[in-house]
Amino acid sequence: MSNASEAEGHVLERGRRLSESLLWRLQRNFFEALGDQAWTQGIVPHYITGNGWIADAYAKVVLGWLRDRVGTLDLQQPVTLLELGCGSGRFGFLFFDRLLGLLNLSSLSHVPVRYVMTDFTESTLEPLRRHAALQPWIEQGIFDFARYDASTDGEIRLDRSGEVLSPQTLRNPLVVLANYVFDGIPQDAFAVRGGQLLELLTTLAVPDEDEDLEDSTILQRVELSWEERPAPAEPYGDPELDAILREYEGLADTAILFPSAAIRCLRQLGSLADGRLLLVSGDKGYCREEMLAGRDEPALSVHGSFSMMVNYHALGRWFVHRGGEFLCTTHLHSSLNVVAGLLGTPPGGSVETRLAFDDAIERTGPDDFFDLKVGFGHAWDDLTLEQLLAWVRLSGWDANILLGCWPALMKHAASAAAAFRLEIYRSIHEVWNHYFPLPETRDLAFHLGVLLCEIDCHGDALPFFHESVAVYGPNPATVFNIGLCLFHLGHLDEAREQVDQALEGAPDFEPAQELRKEIAAALKPKKRKRRPQRS
Repeated sequence: MSNASEAEGHVLERGRRLSESLLWRLQRNFFEALGDQAWTQGIVPHYITGNGWIADAYAKVVLGWLRDRVGTLDLQQPVTLLELGCGSGRFGFLFFDRLLGLLNLSSLSHVPVRYVMTDFTESTLEPLRRHAALQPWIEQGIFDFARYDASTDGEIRLDRSGEVLSPQTLRNPLVVLANYVFDGIPQDAFAVRGGQLLELLTTLAVPDEDEDLEDSTILQRVELSWEERPAPAEPYGDPELDAILREYEGLADTAILFPSAAIRCLRQLGSLADGRLLLVSGDKGYCREEMLAGRDEPALSVHGSFSMMVNYHALGRWFVHRGGEFLCTTHLHSSLNVVAGLLGTPPGGSVETRLAFDDAIERTGPDDFFDLKVGFGHAWDDLTLEQLLAWVRLSGWDANILLGCWPALMKHAASAAAAFRLEIYRSIHEVWNHYFPLPETRDLAFHLGVLLCEIDCHGDALPFFHESVAVYGPNPATVFNIGLCLFHLGHLDEAREQVDQALEGAPDFEPAQELRKEIAAALKPKKRKRRPQRS
């Protein structure tokens, strides 16, 4: 996708306001067609907002916010945590698990909470409604779902309870979590030239006039270009939006995106909660005005779907215009910008929220963790076993981190002292307990099982190999490993059955051939020693 000044090929539209562009329909088509496969097949990146570190950071901010508000809460009703664009579901699982853990350890263990996953398409929500990891919370009545499009002002009706969120049903303030949402819902584009505000209008083109607009891959072939026109005196006819937009007229020559749909969404959600709202959001974007100066025309980033940068500064101005607060970090971000917006100041102020944000986002934020993860990815072999285990713990028992460390852990495991074998054992089970299973390319259960075998925990390894077979099928290596575990546990007949099955799938599999010989030798009856006759 390009940002050429002149579109080439077949023109789909010309001179359209960005928020009204065909782009957003194509975006919807992509997600409706692929559903959860957008994430499980690795088409749409989601690791950076789906790991234990970011879940821990957000949970700490929310806990601080609850501390600020605990004296004003109606404890007969739950505090609602609403996730926009839940995607794969992994972030919501990790976050809610961590928040419940923090609440149970704190003086706020009596505060009731409920989590609501939302998305605009049923194809994303339906697999999550059935997901085994969420069922205990669903059965407790503290986890629900709702179909909701953040780019519209439709109602939010909870699936299981049937409740429609409103000022009457939301007796407590509302928490809104939005990761990689505002970059993919309608925005508008403007330019400032010599102190004049101009609107950037889109032209979309495709190489072939016979392109199928319902094809989920079409975004990879769309060409985007821009034309400028003087902006109307009141571009939105909405005093709040127009006032925020006009603040940018003093910028040096630049082009900016304006998050019109995101502001309208927050306005609706704020009204549902009677003006009491916490937003925590992570995305690619700019949170300070100086970062908006001197920018080129907006570009699209295509990853199956597409995304654009988020003007968090404009969202922050909306919170301030409403008498609230906007929290953002002071340093530059390479991948992810996390911000918090607060509406409705509690009697004692938002001291605990600001403190939590400073600790969890400013000083040890998710973007810093991701940068370290990328850097460490080239140096696993240089780390000691102690350092590898420390990194797995610091990550919040993140499966991706353990898989990255796995070859190095395997190198150390067999010769590790008993105390370190115990730490490896604990790390394996903690990672699995904090894992939100998805049918991903890398088979976590298989790798954990092999690592357990390496520290001679064959009985513990068996359930992991059976889990691997249930999800990924009877791969000969996995079936062989089941046989190996059974052999070490003394179940020789069952072990032989598994090894035979592995060899049916891979006749030249030498480890299986060798193990079958060992099993046969172990099963062979021993000759009884004859005693001499005494008379």
